Amino acid sequence: MRKHPIVLLLALAFSSCNYMDEFPYDWAQPEDVFSMEHNYERPINQAYSFLTGGFNRISGSFLGAATDDGMSTIRNSAIHRLSRAYVNASSPVVNPWEVSYQGIRQALFVQKSLAEIDLVLNNKSAEDVLEIKNTYSGEMYALRAWYAFDLLRHYGGFPIIDKYYTLGDPELAVKQRNTFDACVNHIVSLCDSAATYLAVNPVGGGGGFGRMTKGAALAVKAKTLLFAASPLFNQAGNTNPLIGYVSPSPADIQARWEAAAAACIDVIQLKRPNGSDMYTLHGNYAKLFTSSPNREYILFVGATRSNGLENRQFPPSLSRNSGGGTVPTQEFVDAFTRADGSDFVRSDATDPYTGRDPRFGATVGFNGSKYGPQGTIYTQLGQGATMDGLNVTIDRSTNTGYYLKKFLDFSIDFSSGNPGQAFHLFPLIRLADVLLCYAEAMNEAYGPDADPHGYGLTAKDAVDAVRERAGFKNDTYLDGVTDVATMRDKVKQERRVELSFEEQRYFDLRRWLDGDLLGQPVSGVRIEQAGNQTTVDYFAVDEQRKFQPNMYLHPIPLREIRISPQIEQNPGW
Repeated sequence: MRKHPIVLLLALAFSSCNYMDEFPYDWAQPEDVFSMEHNYERPINQAYSFLTGGFNRISGSFLGAATDDGMSTIRNSAIHRLSRAYVNASSPVVNPWEVSYQGIRQALFVQKSLAEIDLVLNNKSAEDVLEIKNTYSGEMYALRAWYAFDLLRHYGGFPIIDKYYTLGDPELAVKQRNTFDACVNHIVSLCDSAATYLAVNPVGGGGGFGRMTKGAALAVKAKTLLFAASPLFNQAGNTNPLIGYVSPSPADIQARWEAAAAACIDVIQLKRPNGSDMYTLHGNYAKLFTSSPNREYILFVGATRSNGLENRQFPPSLSRNSGGGTVPTQEFVDAFTRADGSDFVRSDATDPYTGRDPRFGATVGFNGSKYGPQGTIYTQLGQGATMDGLNVTIDRSTNTGYYLKKFLDFSIDFSSGNPGQAFHLFPLIRLADVLLCYAEAMNEAYGPDADPHGYGLTAKDAVDAVRERAGFKNDTYLDGVTDVATMRDKVKQERRVELSFEEQRYFDLRRWLDGDLLGQPVSGVRIEQAGNQTTVDYFAVDEQRKFQPNMYLHPIPLREIRISPQIEQNPGW
């Protein structure tokens, strides 16, 4: 019997009591699991295991290495095939189809079991048990919404699965892709259902950090509506309802931006039971990614303590046996403004690495960059050259003249016998992202300075809040910005810098229809030292970058199409 592509029969391998733990355990029947006090949470926790983080996830590289922000030092990384358009439906490189549907199926299994099976808990009344069931069902609604959103941003319309199927169910034989519009409405409905059942604080309080909450559900809704309003899915003359709205009118698009802004402010203004803001910007951008938990994170993927991220991403002189990984491009470096908010102009800079955006030093490792207590690294060639120099060691040394510092914990020291380990949280949605989504939606709907509904925050205000946290003083970034088009460019640039290497730009450039930027060469810097003379040359690192129109949406895996021919492939694949 063939497996259906949407709901591949999953060995329901539930996790141990840590909800981020994926180790399987043996079980008998659902009735046994969901009626036993010490077991019923395990299949619930297992539904979280399909959340996908972004650290080194594509052959040791970040997804950002397939954008104009980054480049992989690993020659055989699959990320190069993606950035150079050497992909097809048989080998798509990025393929969330199967894991998303596995996550959806697991969540549906949990909801079905919670609804049908009696749960007896010690010292809990029938009302307590019902509340527990509703809360966990709410978490499953939110997880289903995230997995469905991941399908939407990759493929457009997808087959909606809203009940638990057993293998061989005849309905599966005729399942087709739903329209993009229907899929957006489906995700919004899931988020609304989740928000009805979930509290702002997770199950277990601080010990449940990372579980789905009301805020997470509202944030997935906001992101979904932002994508729904974006140019990719609102192209004039579109006649294919699977890949976007059909012939959208200006009024329709305006209403979508308004809905996205309203959904974002619901997240931004969400309150805790004591009346304080549920989410706040972390006070230190450099510490944001290495201090956990913190209240900027809304939805994230966690992992056990490790040092593998540092081993892969540290400059090779600081790594144990690796280094390099994903490195920033010169184009990304140039995107950081000066410290006063004015644009950086490469030709005007005598020292290009000083007097820049406060986030620059926390994000990019450059020639003479300090890595905490481990000292200074040098990417230069010639006098003073080290293994961190440009292209010194294949697959390890930088090929752009830069290294990625963001996310790394500098307390890890591979030169010692006990290098240490750290927790790493990959942000799927955080408050700064939602603020910039809000800024984009408000600008498109009402302009940069208007707040017609009295939200208390204009598009400019939202961008200013993010940049103020970054450490800007007397910021001129938005000075003189009065029109929608100029503000749009400012929001795009701010998202690029603030959310770098968080898998945002990969999708942002697509939803903005800015794919041409993915087809342009990326460059780096060569610094050579000879005596007292320093020469600096900028050069093309990768001239094989290519982007084709069909790459705005991903191909549905060919093997799924072959098994289920009724599922229509995306155009151009």
